[in-house]
Amino acid sequence: MRYNLIIVSCSKKGLVRLTEGCIASARQDGADLDITVVETSGKLHSYDANSVLYEGAFNYNRALNLGINTSRECDVYILANNDLIFYPGWSKIGDLMAANGFGSASAIRGRMETGDYIYEGYQIGFILTGWCIFSTSETISKIGKLDETYDFWCSDNAYADQLKKAGIRHGLFCNVRVDHLENATLKTVNLSTRRKYTLHSLNEYRNGS
Repeated sequence: MRYNLIIVSCSKKGLVRLTEGCIASARQDGADLDITVVETSGKLHSYDANSVLYEGAFNYNRALNLGINTSRECDVYILANNDLIFYPGWSKIGDLMAANGFGSASAIRGRMETGDYIYEGYQIGFILTGWCIFSTSETISKIGKLDETYDFWCSDNAYADQLKKAGIRHGLFCNVRVDHLENATLKTVNLSTRRKYTLHSLNEYRNGS
């Protein structure tokens, strides 16, 4: 199973270590793994990965689309924040998705109980966790590019809507763990910018715009 990890990164202040840690933890599993870092800080940083510079106003799904379009072919794309820790055994998820008929998946995190079971659905933040999405190449082909309507928050809602429209199943796999460090990058920006990428997007989604 060949993976391509697409990381949206902002390499400034103390965030370089976050991205480095994400990359290192993913590589420890020994998977057939390519990594593409989409750099949004305006300047490329030297990582143990391929890097591409994102230009223009920030849009999370647009950054992911850039990473997908500039990366090599794979079986499963991992659409990811930079503030993640991959745990040993994460790379079995592609085979599990194929065996159970899922085109999209998330992993458990934090104190959630590990077990050989799957929750199916599109509930954002629980079953579909936008900070780390495993999406097969077939799924990406079916839905086309990720919906870029929202700058940041609700990007995962838009993806869920694309899955539903295409009839693609999404599952939370409870025997695979990827921890999220809870918006570590977002917390470094000023309050007005934070509101733009969170509350503004949420209001747009609720209003159906």
